[in-house]
Amino acid sequence: MTTDQPQYQSPPQQSIGLELRRFHHRLKLWQRWWLRPHRPYMPLFVLATYRSGSNLLLDYLNGFPDVQCYAEVLNHRLPIGLARADLCGQRALRHLRYSLQSLRTPIRGCKLMLDQLSMRRLTAADLRQAFPGAKFIILYRESLAEQLLSVRAARATQQWIVHQGSAPRQSRLTLDPRELQEHCKSVRYLYRDLLTHEWLQGCSVLLSYEELVADPAWIFAQRICPLLDVPSRDVQTTLEKQNRLPLAERVANYNQVAALLTGPQCRQKYQWSVPSDCKRAA
Repeated sequence: MTTDQPQYQSPPQQSIGLELRRFHHRLKLWQRWWLRPHRPYMPLFVLATYRSGSNLLLDYLNGFPDVQCYAEVLNHRLPIGLARADLCGQRALRHLRYSLQSLRTPIRGCKLMLDQLSMRRLTAADLRQAFPGAKFIILYRESLAEQLLSVRAARATQQWIVHQGSAPRQSRLTLDPRELQEHCKSVRYLYRDLLTHEWLQGCSVLLSYEELVADPAWIFAQRICPLLDVPSRDVQTTLEKQNRLPLAERVANYNQVAALLTGPQCRQKYQWSVPSDCKRAA
């Protein structure tokens, strides 16, 4: 599975620094778990793959007064995540409980990459069993070519997120058709496996990045706010779109791969087989 994180091994100094920051974060989680009162809350999980708009979605969600969301709490490259060696599903669930308990709002969430769940040997059903009453937002990107290019560009520029007022770094890339085909295959597999859980229809929103950016106000008012049972409000973001140029200007070998980039193999679209009961369930 392709990721939007660097694939090289961190230098020893960086690894030591990361482990120290992770240890400090865990101490805070333990302190809040044992010293704070445990109040009821609604768990919220954003299930996504890399470069599918999850940073944008969390930025919108964190603008609601009743919602707080962590980023990738299972990402071993982040201080808030588990170490790579912690593959036990029960440890991962415990880390999720501790992380959500450390937040204060009535709705407490985090985003979970589908390949990270698989690496920790967890499924959506495990999340449902551990967190009854949880809500899910399933986010994907219709254009698999754009998704892979976003992954590659982030690696090349070392820029994973752009805040308003900052300039996106641009890069011109050469795409290997076999890499693109493998990316499309692996991403499709992750979502098709996830969507075999039919019970998700009653407690989730299934959403594409393209739908989110086209009309975020409508998406929240008509789909996400009813799911979470929160009043609709204006949604704002502090983030800037990173890749604005057309594919032909970003892909150095565009003429060789144009048919593949624009073909059906590089697109995905998902919807529930029957109308979702999310609004009624919320």
